[in-house]
Amino acid sequence: PSRGEYDDRSQPRHSNSLVRLTGKSIYNQRKDYGQTLLKLQGDFQHHVEHLLTMHLERDLRSAEDCLGRLKSLEEQGRIWGQDVILEVKDEELVLRDVESKEELEAFPLGSVRGCTAGLDNTVLAVSVQEGNPPGTSVLLFQCERLGAETLRSSLEKVLRQRKEEQRNHYGHRYGGDVALRPLPGDSWTGSPSLAPQS
Repeated sequence: PSRGEYDDRSQPRHSNSLVRLTGKSIYNQRKDYGQTLLKLQGDFQHHVEHLLTMHLERDLRSAEDCLGRLKSLEEQGRIWGQDVILEVKDEELVLRDVESKEELEAFPLGSVRGCTAGLDNTVLAVSVQEGNPPGTSVLLFQCERLGAETLRSSLEKVLRQRKEEQRNHYGHRYGGDVALRPLPGDSWTGSPSLAPQS
């Protein structure tokens, strides 16, 4: 074929094949992206290591006592941890196996009594009210990736949001301040709105 057979008309016009984004379409895409980011921040799903669950009793009266006992056991090399996914799903705080995704344990959000970061921001202690046997348990998680304080703050935020959603859905007459009250002897590190009320 001669050079004359190829002219501009046979070449695809790239300028016509590209869609030019308008300011409004860029704005809307950014807005959708922002909403996606906010939704992801509203979700709670983190890879942690479950170290131990302790039941409060005579010698263990608070999450701080449990953290102290954990430190002692760690120094003795007596902790057997397991990597888990800690997540809030369907009104429950759920522990899942990292590989199989099998649910290991679940607690209703209303049973979560509080959370504390300890041991140099490496351990998250979550206090839950249990029914069988009755009493309070403290679940201890190693949180080296994000830090225990970050997870504590994130979990409390999600719990507050879920509680607000329930109040807005069911009205105030069914709700009471059930979740996020510290146990006697626990120091409260949450926001003032979550502090015990007299």
